[in-house]
Amino acid sequence: MEKLIKSLVCIIPVIVFWFIPVPEGLQASTWHILGLYLGTVLGVILRPYPEPVILISSMAILSVGYLDLKSALAEFSSSTSWLILTAFIIGHCFVITGLGKRIAYLLIDKFGHTTLRLGYVSTLTDFILSPAIPSNTARSGGLVFPIFQSLATTLDSYPDKNPNRVGRFFMTLLYQNSLTTGTLFVTSGAIMPMMIKFANDIMGVDISWVGWAQAMLVPGGILLLITPYVVYRINTPELKVVDNKALAKKGLEELGPMSTKEKILEALFVLAILGWLTGGITKISTAAVAIGFLALATITRVIDWKEVMDVKSGWSTFVWYSGIMSISAVLTKGGFFTWLGEYLKHHLALHGIDTLVAMGILLLLTMIVRYFFASTIAYVVTFVPVIFTLGHVANLPAIPLLLLVAASAQIASLLTHYGNAVGPLLFGAGYVSQQRWWLTGHIVAYYSMIVYFVVGLAWWKVLGLW
Repeated sequence: MEKLIKSLVCIIPVIVFWFIPVPEGLQASTWHILGLYLGTVLGVILRPYPEPVILISSMAILSVGYLDLKSALAEFSSSTSWLILTAFIIGHCFVITGLGKRIAYLLIDKFGHTTLRLGYVSTLTDFILSPAIPSNTARSGGLVFPIFQSLATTLDSYPDKNPNRVGRFFMTLLYQNSLTTGTLFVTSGAIMPMMIKFANDIMGVDISWVGWAQAMLVPGGILLLITPYVVYRINTPELKVVDNKALAKKGLEELGPMSTKEKILEALFVLAILGWLTGGITKISTAAVAIGFLALATITRVIDWKEVMDVKSGWSTFVWYSGIMSISAVLTKGGFFTWLGEYLKHHLALHGIDTLVAMGILLLLTMIVRYFFASTIAYVVTFVPVIFTLGHVANLPAIPLLLLVAASAQIASLLTHYGNAVGPLLFGAGYVSQQRWWLTGHIVAYYSMIVYFVVGLAWWKVLGLW
């Protein structure tokens, strides 16, 4: 019954927008598609079915009910969709070969003599893996979490026994790490290519992989340096010194000698980073580099085709992302966001306000609304186009606004234990009370966005981005 009620709620906007009078300045077809888009967003929020099922249903309505199959499938051929899919598969390579774990244990061996240093090892591990793994859940939940959960139990820290010994510190820090590293690269967060696409459609701007990394690594790097210490002070572990050599030795012995697949993957990963860094010179796009990586990985048998097909999260994301962006593109072509901008321009008071004040208001708004979203995807497809439209109307600098909102989309997830898919996994480990989790998240989230707003905007000014 619950699934039926949720499904009916999602259908209501699709039907209602056929009968609501079309506003002046919009075509009837665009208005009707808006109803479909809102129904789709409700589906993503309420989840009567998984996101791919919701989007396939919406594309079916667009194809059959609106006789527009071409538009329904348009974004499946976009470079952004393929970048997301291949990035997920690249991340899976690190899991199945064991290279991700090996990197973590090598770092523990070199730097993990104290609990605080182990915290920094978790941060560095997440950072190293972030350019290749766009899923917080896959990167922090699938690779880093099992290692540090194992370390916690090895050090006699369990959810029901000595949770404060090291476990509470590890679990809270892993969440902070994941959301911060998720802002640093276009390929470190699945929502980032979507944000860029919205910015391009609404504000007419674009940014390269290198441009994004160059802009985000300064404010993000500062946060990666100070956050482990801040979390350490808030959740001070009882154990201060550890035998990192023994821990690393045990972990590496379980992995065994470095395999041929790991060595090939390591070389391919370096080549991919070089390809993304030199894209401005070679004119080879970020997506093309990722597809080339995948081709070489399959040819060299780092990953076989069956394992490629096993990356269910990647294929699911490919379907729902391409679907939602296809419907959004119809709205863009129909002039909806232009119309919305004109409407907001005449009904809101942002126009004429000081640039920094206006950006601060929009940034605070993006933080506040995150309490109402249990899905980063739902937040992005629902709220980000509105923020970008408001920014465009107020003539705010587009690239800095894109970067601030993108940072907020990840960082504001720290405010709750449900704002990002990796949150329930880490919180669910049972080491941290909800009160302690929210306290840590609120402190880190708000000072992090202050860093992005103050240091980020200053750095982006130096780069000439506004």
